[in-house]
Amino acid sequence: MATPYRPVCLSLMALGVLGAGAPPPDAGADDGGALEASVDAATAPPAAVDASAPPALVEAGPSAPKALDAAAPDPLDSAFVHLFADYPDAVLELRSYVDDGEWKVACRAPCDQKLRVEGMDARVSARGMSTSNAFRIEAGRGTANLKVVGGSESSRRLGTIGFAGGIPVALLGMGLWGYGKVEDKPALRTAGIVTLGVGAVMVLGSLPFLSAGSTRVRDAKGKTIAARFDPPSL
Repeated sequence: MATPYRPVCLSLMALGVLGAGAPPPDAGADDGGALEASVDAATAPPAAVDASAPPALVEAGPSAPKALDAAAPDPLDSAFVHLFADYPDAVLELRSYVDDGEWKVACRAPCDQKLRVEGMDARVSARGMSTSNAFRIEAGRGTANLKVVGGSESSRRLGTIGFAGGIPVALLGMGLWGYGKVEDKPALRTAGIVTLGVGAVMVLGSLPFLSAGSTRVRDAKGKTIAARFDPPSL
């Protein structure tokens, strides 16, 4: 016999089955919240850098040499040179005293030119003029004034021959005189005196030629800074 409670039980069971298969009411809301959170994280601006934090250190490689600074000329390695010479076509020549290279013409007299003189030897030469001894020009500001009083090359050559030949002749005369005195030989003593006199004349006679053949370089104060040969004062 059917009971009046059976339809009610069947209805409750059907509702229970449907309720079990349906998703929880908050599941959709949770998924939507997670999606919105991921979108916000992707579009959020980057975090601000803390100004109080120490800056990051970037390791730098070896710095390149300053080629421009090294190639730039030093203003204190040069000098403005004014050169006057009483011989025509006289030239100022320079040569490095470190490398010991060849002499090179720097300027021709009369010369007014800025030249690199640091580490350089200088001399003055001309056709028919005895070349001056080497000297140096100080680098710096101002003007290096040089006056060249030229000497004859032929006179210098004659004076050198007479001076170089007169010394051994004089020594030979002294030797003959000494030997003749020791051996008591008047003839040798006389020959020695004559030979000594000839040598002395040759030496003294060579001095004017050496003086005429001496090329002198004077600075602005008139001081001789270079000469081919300075004869001794008599």
